[in-house]
Parts: sequence; structure tokens; C-alpha cells
Amino acid sequence: MPSLVDQLYFHSPVWMQNFLVSAYGLKLRRERYSPEADLFFNGLLSSEKLNDEQIAVEQSKRFIKLAQSAITHVPFYRDWAGEQGITANDIQGIEALGWFPVLEKSTLRETPELLVDERVLRSKRYFTLNTSGSSGSPITIYCDRLSRTKHYAFWSRLRHWFGLAPLSRRATLFGRIIMPPEVKSPPFWRYDRFQHNLLMSSYHLTQENLPHYYQQLLSFQPDEVIGYPSSLFLIAKYIQEKSLTPLKPKVVFTTAETLLSHQREVIQASFDCPVIDQYGCTEMVLFASQCEHGSFHIHPEHGILELLDHDDSPVLAGSVGEAVCTGLLNHTMPLIRYRLGDRLSLTDSGCDCGRAFPILKQVEGRVDDMLVAPDGRPLGRMDPIFKG
Repeated sequence: MPSLVDQLYFHSPVWMQNFLVSAYGLKLRRERYSPEADLFFNGLLSSEKLNDEQIAVEQSKRFIKLAQSAITHVPFYRDWAGEQGITANDIQGIEALGWFPVLEKSTLRETPELLVDERVLRSKRYFTLNTSGSSGSPITIYCDRLSRTKHYAFWSRLRHWFGLAPLSRRATLFGRIIMPPEVKSPPFWRYDRFQHNLLMSSYHLTQENLPHYYQQLLSFQPDEVIGYPSSLFLIAKYIQEKSLTPLKPKVVFTTAETLLSHQREVIQASFDCPVIDQYGCTEMVLFASQCEHGSFHIHPEHGILELLDHDDSPVLAGSVGEAVCTGLLNHTMPLIRYRLGDRLSLTDSGCDCGRAFPILKQVEGRVDDMLVAPDGRPLGRMDPIFKG
């Protein structure tokens, strides 16, 4: 049953929906561009200049703080530490990471509150997020405002790499249900004026509607376009097939799905700009993205990545292994050695961008099926249906 707010929104005229979208955008803007966000963002601009050894030191400091807090205030880790005879003071370096058990998705799914800082749980100063379930059933993640603010700072840094101002004009195509599915005529978008964000529906991309999407993007002239590869590819393919004038944002960011090589080629030609892929997860344990030179970097301040074999031993350099990640941001629900469900490999080659960040060589996973409605409308990722 939709909430009262949802019912109000979907039964409102378009101008009111734009107002409500903008009101929520104001909330997000205050979180994403607060003084705390600016401070953390500036710290990221400094830390990307560090060398390997300096980055390792910074990771160790963040891990010590996270792990000591987890052992003291999170029931799951406190119980484990008690059984092992480990105290918070025993955590004095990143080498202690190997003491912790690998955390399975099933544990997180079945007993999420045992992995939440009990102080935050009592205060009720948290909100919840839901994973897409692309590697299994959806999972509830507990988070606090500051941790989410810090997470978004990594997006701000990525956008900064491509010359984008904090509030550049952007168009987004994600799984947000911003209008009823039965809508047949434009506008198939809503506008958040506080973040200069044109939210375009990814559920109305029929052949009949694609001309409207193209004309709106041509008129809006976003500095950046962010969305699912499958959604952006449909628009790009239409531009190519109709021999239309390419759109010209500064950059297109793809995320949340695997970007296939033929999709990248068509999107890049039709938008006439770099196509930059980003890889992450709702659990906030890993953030990776391409840089200006195309290398797929792990952002080490965000989390610690281990690649393990079937025995949970480290794989050989360059080999594919299961991604086991430790998030360094979310102290409300610290996930230490969390088995992400994807398989990755790293390369030891450097990058001309000069950042001493690990480079992803290969990502296995993030493959979704796509349903198509009888009218040819692609439904894309299914997870928003289950998120309500």
C-alpha cells in the first residue's frame, strides 16, 4: 500500500510534483554540500596526492577507529571478540583485519540489527537503505547522515576530475519512480531546481517517447548525464539511428549495471563526450571509478578490498578472486570483511593520472536481466519494485 505522501505525490499535477521533488532535493543539497561535506571533500582532494605507503597509513588509521568502535558497541563484533579473547585495545593496525571472520550476506540479511551500533539504534538517529539484490535477496543497510554525506563526497571528487562544479546541471536516468507507469505523454521527467537535476524516468523509454527525451536533453543542455547504461544506450541508439545532432555534455557517468563495450561505443558517439563508468554498492564498502585516463581505480579512502579464493585465502596477484570488503565510512553499521558477491581482479600497472590508487583489471558480476513490456517499454532493473 503506497504511503500517504506517495499517494499525494502521484495524484498531484506536474507543477506540484516538481515542487515536491525540489523540496526533497533541498534536503539532499544540505547533506551533500554542508560544511562537513566540504571539509571531507577537500580532504579527499589532498589524500589523492598520497603515495602507496601514505595511503596504507591512512587506511590503517581509519580501520583502527572503525574496528575498535565495532568491538565496543556492535553486538555481532562484541560477541565475536569476547569469544576470541580480543579487546578493542588489541586493534593497533591494519594487520588485525585478518583476525575478523568473513561476513556473509546471509548474516547481514537475517540479523541486520546485530551489526548496528547500539548507541545509534537507541538514539534512532539513522535511516535505512536497501540493496538491489543483484547478487541475491535485498538487504537492509542502516546508515547515518554524516556517513552518507561522506559517501557522496567520493562522487563529488569523481565529478571534480572532469571539471564539474558542485552544482552543475545534470540529467539522471535511474530507477526512481517519479510518475505513474500509465502516463503516456510527456513530460517524462521532473526537475529538482535546488540541485539543477533533471530526473528522467527510465520506465517510459518506448520508441514513441524517445524523441521527447532527446529534445528535452537538447534543450536542457546538461553538463553531465548520469544513469543506467541500459537506459542511456536506448537514447544513444535512437540518436545514432536517426542521424541526429549528438548531445554534448562534458561527461556521461554510467553506474549500477555492467557497461558493455557496444553500449559504451554508441553512448560515447551519441553524447560526444567521455563515458566514465562507476562501480559501487549500497553497503558502502567499495567505491571504484574510471579516471580521466580510463583506468578503473579503487578509491582507497572509502574501503579496503581483499580478493580471496574459495578457501578465503588471498589470491595470487592479477588473479580473479571474491571481493571481500571493509567499509571505512559507515560507523552506524560497520561491515568488516564483508563478502560482496562479485568477483574482481587487480592489475599492478600504474596510471598516467598519477594517483596511487589500486586499478581494477576485471569485474565479474552485476549482470541483470531486462524485461520488456508489450508496448516495447524496457523495464530495466527490477529492484525498485521490491524496494517500494
